[in-house]
Amino acid sequence: MNNQSLMVALVVDTNDPDVLGRVLIELPALPEGPRLWASVVSPLAGDNRGQYCLPEVGDEVLAAFTDGTLSSAYVLGGLWGKQKPPPEEADKDANSIKLFRTRSGNTMIFDDTDGSEKIVFRDKNENSIEILTGDDRIAINVKGNVEIYAKKTIILEGQKISLKAETIEMKADSSLSLDGGGTAELKAGTVNIN
Repeated sequence: MNNQSLMVALVVDTNDPDVLGRVLIELPALPEGPRLWASVVSPLAGDNRGQYCLPEVGDEVLAAFTDGTLSSAYVLGGLWGKQKPPPEEADKDANSIKLFRTRSGNTMIFDDTDGSEKIVFRDKNENSIEILTGDDRIAINVKGNVEIYAKKTIILEGQKISLKAETIEMKADSSLSLDGGGTAELKAGTVNIN
């Protein structure tokens, strides 16, 4: 190992047979060297808790060797390069973007751009939840259904609540109460009351 304590490594497997959160690495600088199971350093790790984010197979990582031997390998973190650049949203100028993206494209973005700060949760199909701090609003954009379930009460409260759809259906299994306060209006081409 030439007494090196840090080396660039390549992840070749993430299926730890001992289920200890390790990855199998090989060291390109030692072409004849063995493959090693290396523990992955995490900001938080404890008994059945912590941050669990293993690198992917094929990722370049920085490996440290605590006692100068191959058997003491730890993965400190992943490395970007020309072949595997950072995510395209990364703000190279102002460093306003912090993000986390999984292999399939599930993404969490924190944007600290002055005046248009936001937090975005987005999946690979472009369904998203956006907390738009600059506009003081939350936007949910979904290609399919939005479903909300609660065992007790769902409360919608605001200065104005607008519902707009091709069809709106309301059904109560035991009772329905509508209170217009001062005024209630019902407009339709046909009104049927049973």
